[in-house]
Amino acid sequence: MARRPVNPPAEGWSLTIPHRLWTELSAHLFPAGGGAVLLAGHAEGARGPRLLAYDLITATNDADYIPGEYGHRALAPSFVRDAAVRARDESAAYLAVHAHAGLDRVRFSSVDTASHERGYPALRQITGQTVGGLVFTPHAAAGDLWLADGSRTPLTETVIPGGNLLRLRPCPATATPAGPDHDRQARLLGDIGQETLNRLRVAVVGLGGVGSILVEELARLGVGTLVLIDDDTIEASNLPRLVASGKDDIGRLKTDLAARNAQRANPRIRLIPKATRVEHPEALKELALCDWIFLAADSASARHWVNATVQQFLIPGVQVGVKIPVDSAGCVGQIHTATRIMLPGDGCLWCNRLIDSTQLAIDMHPKAERDAARYVPAVPAPSVITLNTLAAAEALNHFVLAATGLHHDDHDHAAVIHRPRTRQRDLQDPRQDVNCRWCTPAGRLGRGDAEGVAKHFDGAGGA
Repeated sequence: MARRPVNPPAEGWSLTIPHRLWTELSAHLFPAGGGAVLLAGHAEGARGPRLLAYDLITATNDADYIPGEYGHRALAPSFVRDAAVRARDESAAYLAVHAHAGLDRVRFSSVDTASHERGYPALRQITGQTVGGLVFTPHAAAGDLWLADGSRTPLTETVIPGGNLLRLRPCPATATPAGPDHDRQARLLGDIGQETLNRLRVAVVGLGGVGSILVEELARLGVGTLVLIDDDTIEASNLPRLVASGKDDIGRLKTDLAARNAQRANPRIRLIPKATRVEHPEALKELALCDWIFLAADSASARHWVNATVQQFLIPGVQVGVKIPVDSAGCVGQIHTATRIMLPGDGCLWCNRLIDSTQLAIDMHPKAERDAARYVPAVPAPSVITLNTLAAAEALNHFVLAATGLHHDDHDHAAVIHRPRTRQRDLQDPRQDVNCRWCTPAGRLGRGDAEGVAKHFDGAGGA
């Protein structure tokens, strides 16, 4: 199979489109060339402002078009008006979309540009929001944004987080040769693939047995920036499962150990340690600036807040866990590791019943109150480094292949379940509740800063 186009992250304005929305938009654009409008939220990003597409309005019949005065046809004034009113009412960006012929290069025609200059100042005044035009081919995208403050800027890239983390630009990126330290790795990933890893900002939430392995390998892979989130300290029982830990580390923060290991593995890496619970505003702010999130903490609160960030800010991730059931008599049940892909708009952790609302309500209280609320004192769960390694490796391989465009299928979003005792490996497709208030357009999908990260949690609410 030929290597698909890969572009590393770029500076400037970007647009992220959930994979399901992109699939619907692509079917509408190619090859029929239909017109449409995307509604998008807004968020700040590590490399510039981000537009977050959450809903698609397609022109589907003759009433939605009129003959074009300068081109073949144009969107009807009534269609444009209705979409603009929705954008105004929902405080959303209005992005008109069409397609051009071609594959990996695209630009606006003179007719397109003249149309923007005639219509977008008025649309911007009506909506009070950013408006713009987008033009696509299957592997390229260009955008002309007219911002709410009166300025105008191009769209640098369009990101589609699916089985592969696609980045569409007006033309392909040029490769920067990988350094000698990553030469062998770049022979698989390509020079652009290696540069992509170097530009990514990745978070690891939970720095215990699985998290410490994730940090070590992400640093050695050449990921440019790591955000490390955990408020826990190291205990003697942790040492067999924490990479490069020793007795002198007992009592130290897990973030300190993770940062030390990452720096040792890759002296050029940029580190942002946050020794807090994930729901702390500083941790949430850093999460919302990431390109990818690894969830290696198993509490209900960690699952909830990471799930909220994935959906609200359109940031892909993977939830990684190990389950070792041992009853009071010492009998071992069916061990399994789980690697669940978390994609915006694609069946979230609430939809798949992976967050317990009662446990979440308890987790959101101070530690003393959490302990008092539990009828049975917490008993440490079994944990073995080899099983942690199995789960971490599955998650890391998915991340690397997705970031560098090497997965065969953009539509494969299934969770991977390993059962080591029977040597089984199963796939589980995510399910989605049609009325989920996290991962559907009617909920908080892609709303970004409009909702505010401090409003993610509103009691014990789920889907």
